[in-house]
Amino acid sequence: MNQLLSADSPVFWLAARAFGVVAYVALALEVLLGLSATTGLLDGALGRARVFELHRWLSAIGLGAVVLHAAVLLLDRTAGFTLADVTIPLWARYRPIAVGLGILAAYAAVTIHVSFFLRAVVGTRIWRGIHAGTFFVFVAMTLHGVLAGTDTPLLGIKLLYGAATLLVTWLVFLRLFLFLTRSVRAQTPG
Repeated sequence: MNQLLSADSPVFWLAARAFGVVAYVALALEVLLGLSATTGLLDGALGRARVFELHRWLSAIGLGAVVLHAAVLLLDRTAGFTLADVTIPLWARYRPIAVGLGILAAYAAVTIHVSFFLRAVVGTRIWRGIHAGTFFVFVAMTLHGVLAGTDTPLLGIKLLYGAATLLVTWLVFLRLFLFLTRSVRAQTPG
């Protein structure tokens, strides 16, 4: 058991990678559910209230996995990350821009998650403005995974990033289409 948890053991490196993938999946699903809720796409199947609750739940799971991803990286001596490396954007020696994007995405995701509980205090308009940061989070976390992730060459990971990006892009365009359609209907007399 001591060898398994020694600083030179690959268990920490494997765990850090696994938590990174879990974080990506949870946060990507959260974004997809949020966009689905705003388009009404899943209203018939799940109901909007259930979609929002799942959306919030996945946010918490994703953030928990992000914290574990960073914490386990600190335990892995092979990677050699310090507390500053995983908390200060552009500080890490390993792919500083890619790691920095992940850190910024994490900070933005925390802010957005906290806003769930402050909507009544800050008002819907400010809350929506904060929530618009979700698009930055998605792009930054995808770039972090693609550029810093050592599993990126694996077919399954490529498919994960590709499918998530295609689905988010499709839902963004659907949302824009529905918004424009409603705007035109609202401005058309009779």
